[in-house]
Amino acid sequence: MPVVFDLYSYAGQLLFRVKDKQAHILDFSRKSYVKATPEEIVRQSLIKRLNQEFKIPLSRIRTEYELVVNRMTKRLDILIYDREGKPWMIIETKAPSVRLSQETIDQVVLYNNVIFAPWLMITNGSEAVIASVNFKTKKAIEVFEFPSL
Repeated sequence: MPVVFDLYSYAGQLLFRVKDKQAHILDFSRKSYVKATPEEIVRQSLIKRLNQEFKIPLSRIRTEYELVVNRMTKRLDILIYDREGKPWMIIETKAPSVRLSQETIDQVVLYNNVIFAPWLMITNGSEAVIASVNFKTKKAIEVFEFPSL
């Protein structure tokens, strides 16, 4: 069951510029401008919130992390590392118009079969599903607030 996870107040802090007649947005973790799609605005608003509200340093946040799953190259949206440099959370972002679904949950679980992060999250900018993963029991437990790093 999704929880309210409003990122709209952070969208006002994003940095935009026009390049080739298209809006681009600064990716704070990569320090470069990328095309400003609705999903990217959610991703960058989330990065702002992770950094400002949850005090996660930008140096521990990686976007568009490439991995190989079943011999196919995939990119997960956000990977957060803990203080020891181990994967801590995988986050999949969707555009605000996209309803959070089992398909999105399955996507982040598939990525975690390679990454082994103890936390998973999906969000569309207004709501989120957050889960803690127990690797011994091979079960995920939904939680209703963002965990502490």
